[in-house]
Amino acid sequence: MPDVGQRVLVLAPLGADAVNIHEVLRAAGLEAEVCRDSVDLAGRFVEGCGALLLTEEATAAREHPLLAAEIDRQPAWSDAPIILITTGGREVAASGRAVALLGERANLTLIERPLRTLTLVAAVRAALRARRRQYEVRDLLADRERLLASLEERVAERTARLRQMVEELEAFSYSVSHDLRSPLRVLEGYSRVLLEDYAAALPPPAQEMLDRIARASRRMDRLTQDVLAYTRVSRAEITLEPLDLDLVLKAVIEQYPDILAARHLIRLRSPLGSVQGHLPSLIQCFSNLIENALKFAREGAPADIEIFSERRGDRMRVSVKDQGVGIEPAQQRRIFGIFERAAQKHVPGTGIGLAIVKKAAERMGGSVGVESVPGQGARFWLEFAEASATGAGEVLRPEGFAAPVETGPAEPALGA
Repeated sequence: MPDVGQRVLVLAPLGADAVNIHEVLRAAGLEAEVCRDSVDLAGRFVEGCGALLLTEEATAAREHPLLAAEIDRQPAWSDAPIILITTGGREVAASGRAVALLGERANLTLIERPLRTLTLVAAVRAALRARRRQYEVRDLLADRERLLASLEERVAERTARLRQMVEELEAFSYSVSHDLRSPLRVLEGYSRVLLEDYAAALPPPAQEMLDRIARASRRMDRLTQDVLAYTRVSRAEITLEPLDLDLVLKAVIEQYPDILAARHLIRLRSPLGSVQGHLPSLIQCFSNLIENALKFAREGAPADIEIFSERRGDRMRVSVKDQGVGIEPAQQRRIFGIFERAAQKHVPGTGIGLAIVKKAAERMGGSVGVESVPGQGARFWLEFAEASATGAGEVLRPEGFAAPVETGPAEPALGA
């Protein structure tokens, strides 16, 4: 079956030109087809061809706009070569007429009469070579599209499998963490009973070992609680709503005993504004940041914590700033990873608190970051979409809050 992509479509309306050209090309081993008129030429062009060969008399036809439209509709890879045979000394006129009829996109080559057979065959072979390269480009583009489609399908499959694995791991960690807490509490309870009821009968080394068992049990219990909290943040359904940040922070201070005991060290720069958030997740974020600020106070100096906000376009950034030990620059990105901690190993913790903050912030469409200079404190910030104040104050109304509130402008970032 002949390859339509390599056939030469001939349109020569006068005399025996078409027959003669056809015979010359066939004798050279080239596939050629004579077209009746420009309409027939346009139809065959759509089916595919290697080149078009026209005499200048063919450019006088009135139906060429149909062919010009098909030339303009060629795909990006295609630029079908057109060979125009002209009478000597009239190239400019024939070329201008051909461009006017076939369009600016026509890939036009002119050859003059009187025409030698070798010249015609050489011009046609050159056009077909160029056309073959165009078809090679077409095939490469098609291969690329198939490869991209295959890659997208494989990425989608692997993403689905990865999501399933993550969900299974989260469910497993939740189950293990939940089941671990009971025996840990039993270990700590028996250790304390032995220390309290049988201390006189136990030698000091035994008492110290029991105390270590109790402390280790508490640390492990705290770790399982944090893993459970991280899993809940990762898997819980989240519905965003307008939340008044002043009321959220007051609730945080009231609900956590360690924070409530240190409320005289916390200053809120009200009003903090409103954001689109999830109340339990916001409370978790701010409680973790405030507890960290209390834990990492400089030795011998009371914690000094300031909470303020600033608008950044259509978003609200809320900062928790302390005057503590600070964080080394190399650690400032790492500490938001799960089980990652700052260098102060003497400070108790599991390395999950900031990972919970990051995960919760991201699930609410927000972000988290830190700015710190070692020895000069740290400023942790959370950024969320700002909400309209209308109705936001009805979301949370804690009663009896007595923490001092200082109103003032937000301070600039560290180093500003």
